[in-house]
Amino acid sequence: MLAGEDSNDRKSLRILLEEFCPQMRGRLVEINDKVRLRDATQGTLSARVDVLAKKARARASRENAELACVFVHEDLDRIDGEMYITVRDRVQKALIDALGSAHYVLSVEEMEAWLLLFPDALAGMVSSWKVPAQYRNRDTGSIADPKKVLMRSVSKSGRPYRESDAPAVFGKAVALGCVHKPVGTNRSWNQLRTDASDCCQQHIPRMRRSS
Repeated sequence: MLAGEDSNDRKSLRILLEEFCPQMRGRLVEINDKVRLRDATQGTLSARVDVLAKKARARASRENAELACVFVHEDLDRIDGEMYITVRDRVQKALIDALGSAHYVLSVEEMEAWLLLFPDALAGMVSSWKVPAQYRNRDTGSIADPKKVLMRSVSKSGRPYRESDAPAVFGKAVALGCVHKPVGTNRSWNQLRTDASDCCQQHIPRMRRSS
């Protein structure tokens, strides 16, 4: 099951999860409500996670399905640092307490930082788009405002990047095979890969055995 800030993020996450764990294809469902967990106080966080858990279980019941894993996405809206660990650990614990098998996908600074890892996919999306050398082969989590980089530097020739382009760019990265060969690093991207692998290897097989 997927939850996130908006439909573009959920579409992007679906594409990535289905690539990293093919067993998820055709089985992922979404909760459409916007997620607001990152900046919640501890008391508010527990209440919001409880609401999310109830909606996830209700949706699973309507689908006559079991909840193998729940992936919840938000942008950190800050470059990588200690804040990433603090926020992720706090929300991850709340999700685990309420749902069991859950993964908090906290992208740094935002999901657009992941797109900068795939210059070939960006060029494949729009032939005039090009990731400048200063943004290649580096930690994209340390790049401030990667969305602005995409809009003003990567897509300065041709039409400008739009947030709604993100799912298509990830889809292009999957089609080209470069999604498995990022040009650079990003801690939150690596965490997503780990979480997808954990769900795929541990929770989905267990659900199959119990069915």
